[in-house]
Amino acid sequence: QSRLWRGPPIPKMAAQQSHYDLFEQLELPQCECLNAAKDHTLRSALTPSDEGFLQSDADEELLISLRFMQAVRLSAIVVAGPAASAPSELRIFANPPAPLDFDSGRSNAPTQTLPLTPADVAREGRPVELRFVHFQVGSPAFH
Repeated sequence: QSRLWRGPPIPKMAAQQSHYDLFEQLELPQCECLNAAKDHTLRSALTPSDEGFLQSDADEELLISLRFMQAVRLSAIVVAGPAASAPSELRIFANPPAPLDFDSGRSNAPTQTLPLTPADVAREGRPVELRFVHFQVGSPAFH
């Protein structure tokens, strides 16, 4: 069961740069996940709780679209959950021109592809750095 998890607060000051939890900046009604199970939705994964997690209803593929209230600069992402069922790769699209579907998520070039190791997705998760210059976003998508 893969899980998108807020986890413990990210420290306000990391070693080299600042990391902030952007949960409060999300427009939750505009955020969606294709292929999510009805009882393990994106909203349950984004809600601050150790109980919620995100799970696919059909296969191992999920497509997450987020919308922020204003443009934000993403410098890192935290994906946490059981390493045995966590994604091994995350394709990130900064401000896609139209809502992505699974076909366009597979065929379009992502802004960045992140290989995720079991250590990256451990129960507590750890920030995985992004190419900061590419991620001043309002509506990123993850596949």
